[in-house]
Amino acid sequence: MATRREGRRTQAERSAQTRTALLDATVDSLIEKGFGGTTTTEIARRAGLSLGAMLHHYPTKADLLAAAVGHVLERRQTEFRAQMANLETDRDRLDAAIDLLWSAFSGPTFAAYAELWVAARTDPDLAGPVAAMGDQFTASSQELFAELFPPEEYPDAGFLEAGMTFAFAVMDGVALHGLLKPADTAPIEILKAVARQLVDRRPPPEAHP
Repeated sequence: MATRREGRRTQAERSAQTRTALLDATVDSLIEKGFGGTTTTEIARRAGLSLGAMLHHYPTKADLLAAAVGHVLERRQTEFRAQMANLETDRDRLDAAIDLLWSAFSGPTFAAYAELWVAARTDPDLAGPVAAMGDQFTASSQELFAELFPPEEYPDAGFLEAGMTFAFAVMDGVALHGLLKPADTAPIEILKAVARQLVDRRPPPEAHP
């Protein structure tokens, strides 16, 4: 019995390793070759797998493409949690959170993300998985910020719902411009100032006579 249990664990680990290889290969191809050059043959070649092995784990190309970018975004959110947990005590928590969130938009993964969104506009098979991926990233980011800025400590953190949508819109726009030329991050600094007004509403100091 112990041998069979060990075998099942080994098979699960192998399957997980195969999926990770496929997801990483897909993201790399989207970044380097764009959506048009990211074929199932190219993905399998990069992952060192046969087409049959790839289809066993991801029956459709749309599912694989959306899962690949979702995989990277999820990994970045895990890193985000770890970095925030280890944040230096003298670092401004809100500024750090926005900077770390912006890193998910300013890195190469955003190029793959943008390729999928543009392609999904005219591909109904891709539209559903890509939209679901975006919704999941937004929801998990909102949950993460709610943990970082709990209501009992930040009673005026009303930005967490509508404000996150606004933050994503700003970051999407800045990151899109940054695909062709160096991104102008001034809007990110403005976003921090707006967030500060929503989170840290303190009464003005009393005037001295």
